[in-house]
Amino acid sequence: MGGMRRGRNIVRAATGWIAAAALAVLFAGCQEGSLAIPPATATATPGAAPVAATVPAVPPTQAAAPARDLQASDYVLTAAPETAGFESSGGADEPDSDSTAMRAEIAECVGVPGYDPPPPSDETTGDTFTNTEESEFQVFSRAKILPASQISQSAEIVSSPLFGDCYRGALEEQLAGTDENGLTYEIVAVETPPTPRGTTALVRTTMGITDEYGTYGYVFDTIYFYVGQVAVELDVTNVGDVPPPDIEQGFIDQIAGKLTNQ
Repeated sequence: MGGMRRGRNIVRAATGWIAAAALAVLFAGCQEGSLAIPPATATATPGAAPVAATVPAVPPTQAAAPARDLQASDYVLTAAPETAGFESSGGADEPDSDSTAMRAEIAECVGVPGYDPPPPSDETTGDTFTNTEESEFQVFSRAKILPASQISQSAEIVSSPLFGDCYRGALEEQLAGTDENGLTYEIVAVETPPTPRGTTALVRTTMGITDEYGTYGYVFDTIYFYVGQVAVELDVTNVGDVPPPDIEQGFIDQIAGKLTNQ
């Protein structure tokens, strides 16, 4: 029982930092213009030195154009046949972090200097679903309602071939040293596997997390959806190995289906 509780505390701490970095780019984007970067076609190489693409500077922040009457809560993962074998709890805690600085750092690395987007018209964090047999196998989602122009720009950012390396660089900076819980982190790999059906992009982070009892291996999948006026991030965490593809695709299919209703 103590080991399960300790493991859950570790994964919650790590997921908070991963989510912070993911949020730094999930809702990134400019109000106008186009990012001159082709879609990603290969896995990002960990540790590579990315070269930022040359694009026009982002114009000053503008007020978000009113979206249609969409509710972010309609687009997060909810209890359904796809979540069989998982227990639902309250929404995941929003991590406290310098997310604005991270957003700007990653956007500039990808090739979007001067990035400063407006707030969404609505946002929410869905429930956390924990596997009943393996407590470190968890999934939760976030959704935001944004102008269509920002959705398009954000999709181009996460599809950039530089995105994986830029994401890793920002994450390593955030995870350096020992955190307030006495945990240390080692990023083993950050990859951009082939995009799953129904999604915009996938970033897979493999990490070793060390506490006073030892080192534990985790895999964090951050899955992005950009459709219409809705941005969704699905975070799937598993211990020791990649999340089971069939189960993960079930989560994806549920959200992709909801995104058709706008």
